[in-house]
Amino acid sequence: MIKFPPFDKDLGKDIKTVDIEGHKPTHASILLLWYSKPTSDIKNVCEIGSGTGFVSFGLSKYYNLKVVGIEKEKEFYDRALIGIELNNISNVEFVNCDVAQVKKYFKPESFDMVVFNPPYHFNSKSPNKYREASRKADKELIDNFISGASYILRNRGTFVCVVAPYRLVTFLTKLREKKLMPQQMCLAYGKKAELVLIRGRKNGGEHLEIDPPVYLK
Repeated sequence: MIKFPPFDKDLGKDIKTVDIEGHKPTHASILLLWYSKPTSDIKNVCEIGSGTGFVSFGLSKYYNLKVVGIEKEKEFYDRALIGIELNNISNVEFVNCDVAQVKKYFKPESFDMVVFNPPYHFNSKSPNKYREASRKADKELIDNFISGASYILRNRGTFVCVVAPYRLVTFLTKLREKKLMPQQMCLAYGKKAELVLIRGRKNGGEHLEIDPPVYLK
């Protein structure tokens, strides 16, 4: 199992993104970037739901990986393209497509690692359409994210995702259905457990370790 450096809430402070009101990097983004530290067999990675590019840029900048970000929302995608120039990064590209359509854009098992921080709030409502797009989900959307991740991830490849504790059972069930076996887990605390990081392998073994918790404040 991979060992991680102490969590730094300022990780990614030097990454430049063109944010939109209602959508900007959060604790979940920083945690996902931190927990996606690659092993030596990982050379290329896909971020599903890449937004304006914060995690994708960090994966390239800090870990020297070739990165492809998949983003459905055209407004986020356009800003991510601007971010490539702002960060002076050459090994990141973005594709404007729905995760449900990944088979039209990618061959199976194209990536060594797949990371995602999907929407997971079933009852989320907001007058800001960008905030709602980033947060609101249903079971079909979660299934699309996990199915898409399994399709593009190579056998024995690594996946990393982040979810709220109250959606953990749903995620674990769906991950196992798609042969994505959780092998490491880390809880992030604010006033209570707010987020769960999950890391594992496609067709990996049933051996789960719980990492030391992260404290956000």
